[in-house]
Amino acid sequence: MAQPFMKAMDHFELDSRFSNEQGLSQKYQDMQVSNVSYEEMQPFLSRLPEREIDLIELYYKHGKNQKDIARIFGVTQGAISSRLSRARTRLRFLSALPKISEDEIDDALRSFFNEMELEIIKYMMKTTCQSKTAQLINQKFGLVDEKKRMTQVKVRHRFEKCIALLKEEMKKNPGLKKFYDLLVFIKENLYMLHEVLLPHFDRGRYVLFSMNV
Repeated sequence: MAQPFMKAMDHFELDSRFSNEQGLSQKYQDMQVSNVSYEEMQPFLSRLPEREIDLIELYYKHGKNQKDIARIFGVTQGAISSRLSRARTRLRFLSALPKISEDEIDDALRSFFNEMELEIIKYMMKTTCQSKTAQLINQKFGLVDEKKRMTQVKVRHRFEKCIALLKEEMKKNPGLKKFYDLLVFIKENLYMLHEVLLPHFDRGRYVLFSMNV
């Protein structure tokens, strides 16, 4: 029998389960995940930051409690609770994200958007981060001139322009609705996959060793 993804919740988990953190809409915040197996969540785990993958695996797969994990990382139990809560929120977002491939986006939307706009859509789907998307666009298109370089503001403007255009076009072509829904869902959950790096809370040799015993 598959191992349950969620076990009996402690008070930290109860707080996080019913909170409305980081702008995740209540519809998706209330999703039930208790009947989802660990194996079913694995495809989404790869999109989490490495340190959060460690936490999920240590806690759910290896059965370590928050206090033990805190000792492994050398941080407080509150820090572990917070990161576990954040990881669960990301997993709920990823499980609810419309399942549309980059090839589908290219095939369906190429007649509506130019190459840069298509890349903005795909990078936003990958990162949910406007500043990271701007960085990736500048790298891909070799934009070094300050006047031509993309910024967070420019990405937001282009992304919202894409949403507005799809809203109009899907009135004539209902098949575009799933792409519109995808973009709106990302807009409602900006920075959901963005990670704030904390050098003192890092993946380390001892953590990896602990996961293998």
